[in-house]
Amino acid sequence: MDLASEKPPGIFISRRQCPLDIPILSILLGGRPVPLQTSLSILGLKVRIVSTFTDHIRTIARNSAWKLSCVRRVSHLLDSQGITILYAAQVRSLMEYAPLTWSSCPPSYLCLLDKVQARAQRLIHLKALLDQLLPILQSLQQRRNIAELCVVYKTHKQHVPYLAVLRQPWARPHGHTTRAAAIRDHQLIIPFARTETSLRSFRPRYTRMWYRMVQQTQLHTT
Repeated sequence: MDLASEKPPGIFISRRQCPLDIPILSILLGGRPVPLQTSLSILGLKVRIVSTFTDHIRTIARNSAWKLSCVRRVSHLLDSQGITILYAAQVRSLMEYAPLTWSSCPPSYLCLLDKVQARAQRLIHLKALLDQLLPILQSLQQRRNIAELCVVYKTHKQHVPYLAVLRQPWARPHGHTTRAAAIRDHQLIIPFARTETSLRSFRPRYTRMWYRMVQQTQLHTT
């Protein structure tokens, strides 16, 4: 196999605030050193050297705002329903790409995406008739929660093979009969999270959400 050693860049990921101060050994590929970058785009996801997705969220918000401006330019040709369909297909789909990876971002960065949807909602209101029922846009966080709870269900109930790495152990059943013993078989062990960033990551966040859903509803059995 021939390797294009001049093409692939590299990135050194660290939790340090100043990772560039650490001496890094040069990586050779085909006898040539691999150039290191401060950020790297992998399958549409932009990862920074300090292991955050802030640049990725900013890029998504900027591209989504640009696409929404294109929708605004042709809004005189559409009604509110047409704008809603165009927004869902061209703008919101961009803001919902691979949310399992970057949904642990701080809320201050996720608000950038919410502002784009708020502008789309105002545009839909402007094009609506007086007696027309306006379509309600689900919040982006709600859509992320639903999508990722479905992933938890596929992982633990349907045993999808390619999601096995996300699997959490089931909670141990009660040794005696209680009111909570019936739902104990459907609960997962919540992983321990030491930091706020880890608490917002996929496993701790959505294992807790699955735990509350099992306690409060029967959605996991329907």
